[in-house]
Amino acid sequence: MKIDVALIPEEFQSKTQHANNVVVIDVLRASSSIITALGHGACGIIPAASKEEALEIGRRQKEKNVLYCGEKDGLKIQGFNLGNSPKEYKKETVHGKTLIFVSTNGSRMMVKTVQERRSLFIAGFLNVSAAATRISKSDRNCLLACSGREGQYSLEDTVCAGMLAFEIQKASRNAPVLSDEARSAIVLYRHFADDLPGMARNSLHGRYLSSLGLGEDIPTCVSLNRFKTVPIFKRGALCLD
Repeated sequence: MKIDVALIPEEFQSKTQHANNVVVIDVLRASSSIITALGHGACGIIPAASKEEALEIGRRQKEKNVLYCGEKDGLKIQGFNLGNSPKEYKKETVHGKTLIFVSTNGSRMMVKTVQERRSLFIAGFLNVSAAATRISKSDRNCLLACSGREGQYSLEDTVCAGMLAFEIQKASRNAPVLSDEARSAIVLYRHFADDLPGMARNSLHGRYLSSLGLGEDIPTCVSLNRFKTVPIFKRGALCLD
């Protein structure tokens, strides 16, 4: 098994051709919200690339228990039920519901992964150990895809990818082959391992969220292993394996 990392979204197209499994990472905040929602009993989450696509998906849904969720430029989309703060995805709000989810960065990469017909998993700090265990059981090449911010490099996503690659190494019976990008991400993770909240808070996106008054989400998103759930895309939606 080979573990590779797409450090920026632009690398995704070429790198995904050599991967069977794709793990999308969007620490601040799409991955964290999706992991939390499924951990709190959501039936499934359908990623969409835009508000318009989300509304169209909703019109095709026969189920009544549908929530429109997500953000544009960090803020809840007007008319949607929920934004992109993990704190919004409480059990009493999402349990038994189907969520249609769109975000500025993460959901677009999720949709691309499905279009490329690759197995899609979602990971973040909230489920990093569970995700590592799940991926380590596979002998298939895996791409850890950092969603970034508006097409640019994201420190917190890369650090999370490094931690995930490190944990996959520990959990695997046979040592996986690591790309140079994966090795670099591990080095970065080790550098910030003792202060993940500080790393995320001082990242470009962390500072942007704080400027919007959303800084309280940051410690939640970098909490380690709050959930043992690993979202996987099956039968048209992200669900629990």
